[in-house]
Formats: sequence, structure tokens, C-alpha cells
Amino acid sequence: MRTPRSLRARRRGELIARGADAGRIVLAAALAAAALWFAASCARSREGLLTLRIETQREGALLFRADARPGDILELTWIHSVEHFPWTERFEIRPDGTLLLREIRFRGYGAGVPNERGTSVRVEGGDIIHGGIDETYPAYRWINSRTATEKITLNGRTLIRGRDLPHHEALELRIEQGR
Repeated sequence: MRTPRSLRARRRGELIARGADAGRIVLAAALAAAALWFAASCARSREGLLTLRIETQREGALLFRADARPGDILELTWIHSVEHFPWTERFEIRPDGTLLLREIRFRGYGAGVPNERGTSVRVEGGDIIHGGIDETYPAYRWINSRTATEKITLNGRTLIRGRDLPHHEALELRIEQGR
């Protein structure tokens, strides 16, 4: 015969078992939600991802590759062959992979240096800066010189230096969709 005490113990055991099942269900739901959140954040981190590529113009041989995003700032700095001062061209990477020339920066006027480019001119730290240029380019093409091409930066971080690319080679920097 069951006593009231044994019935209470049995009911308590059933409640504990149900509680453990509910805990497992909650844990499984939490793990599933975390997995979905992680998958969505990975997909978001790839969203808008672009690839910066430097290739030879003749053969199309890949020399350098880096991830980029729309809105990133790309700067190409080289030394002017006659005036021997640094010249920097600052581009914004557009969502479609084009390069929007925002400004040019140099130390002084001389041979081949534009004096009327863009919508604004200012002097900052000894540099003359022409801003508001806003010209769009599908790619950046140049003849590399290990002595003239100083560096290529993305958001202030040096990606590659001219001395690390082939000398006197026709190169192309372009931005492609995806990885």
C-alpha cells in the first residue's frame, strides 16, 4: 500500500524528470538559435566583400590579392619623376568595384602637376591637396617602377610596396566582386 509520503516522492520524481526534459529542450533551442545567429553573421561578413587584385596587363598574371569592401579608402603613393616629391592619389572603392578618385596630394607644382583639378584646394602639413575630384575609373593602370612607386595602402595599412612588384612592368589594379 502506498503512503501519502511515497506518492509525494513519486510525483516529485516525475516533476524532476519533466523539468530535466524541459531543460534539454531549452538547451537545444538555445543551441539552434546560436547556430542560426552564427550562420547569419558569417553570411553578413561576406556580404559586400570585394577582392583587390594587381595583375600584369599583358598576361593577366596575378601578383597580389587582398579583401576589400565598399567605402574602403585606397591610396597609391609614388615619387614624381621630375619634382621628386611624393604624390598620393586617394580613391574610394565603390560597391560595383569602380574606383572613385576623391583627392590628390603632392608637395608642390611643377612639370605635369595639375593646378586646377577638383572643387577645392587646401594645404595640410606641407601637402597641397586637391579635393572634390570625383572621377570614376574601372581600374588603375600604370608602369611600375621599383624606385618611383612607393606604396599602395588600404584604409591606412600598407598592402604592398612598389619594390615588391616587377620593375618596368605594365600593371593593373582592379576590384572584383566576391572572393
